[in-house]
Amino acid sequence: MLLTKCLNQWPGGIPSYINRHEQAEDDVKSATRAWRYFVRERWTDSVATDQQRRALIERWATADQELRDSYGFRAPEGEPAFEDPEDCILALFGWDGGYEHLAQNMSLLTPFEDNQGDILETFKFRQSVARPDFLDMHMAQDGTVLFSDDGPKLIIDDRTLETGLALWVQFATNGTRQRAYRSQMLTDDFPDLFRGVHLNQDPLEIAMIHMGEREGEGYDDLEMILEDDPVNMLRPFADVYGVGTYSGENGHERARRDLCDGLDQYAPGFREAEELGNSLAVGYELERILADEGGPLRITERSFN
Repeated sequence: MLLTKCLNQWPGGIPSYINRHEQAEDDVKSATRAWRYFVRERWTDSVATDQQRRALIERWATADQELRDSYGFRAPEGEPAFEDPEDCILALFGWDGGYEHLAQNMSLLTPFEDNQGDILETFKFRQSVARPDFLDMHMAQDGTVLFSDDGPKLIIDDRTLETGLALWVQFATNGTRQRAYRSQMLTDDFPDLFRGVHLNQDPLEIAMIHMGEREGEGYDDLEMILEDDPVNMLRPFADVYGVGTYSGENGHERARRDLCDGLDQYAPGFREAEELGNSLAVGYELERILADEGGPLRITERSFN
């Protein structure tokens, strides 16, 4: 498993004149073909990749509408997407075409102070504009931003650390929220929801219906953020984790012992750190966590030029 710390994102922050498209678009590829034609025409190998991406975004966002329209007139109807295997520009943007990485890789957006505010409003920009990802972020002919990756995202924020409630979000192609759900992640049921949403790429609403989550009053209200019950996170992990209902004598005790054994195996020293930190494993090094294949959690830092 790989945890990537994304550092040195857009210097000074994303400029205020770079804005989301007013409405979501069903056909992002068609709506952004002028942008792709512009990028291909202006791209040069003599400028650092990330610096050049930011410059192209700024140029397109601030250009006269007449210039953007001229690219729209010239761009062929079949202007290929950047991820087309036959397109040489693919080499400029690293991409894993499979879905396995969704369960194996995590991104940590730093510095943390940049993640303040309404994460539902800022996440897609933080994910794919602050560190420009041209396989996700695209620009419409009016100079605004659209996103092709509208799959559900699992976000762990400050509230998750306080309540155990991870934030599932289904975003529209203009980066606005369609459906949000705070799910208790420290339970036996959470892996099923994770597999349904992340690995199968099921829409969040379909996965929730399949899981039988929160059906009934308020379920059809897209403005409502559905929530499970929070838990007190200021306790040892083995006490916080919901192990479900176990039949038989001392079922919960046995389940707790199994969980402690698992912690000792995959996170050696974690319970000892909790004991020293009054239930909080303060200072525990994440690199000590063992991934499924038995190797340590790999943590890398990625800077952007």
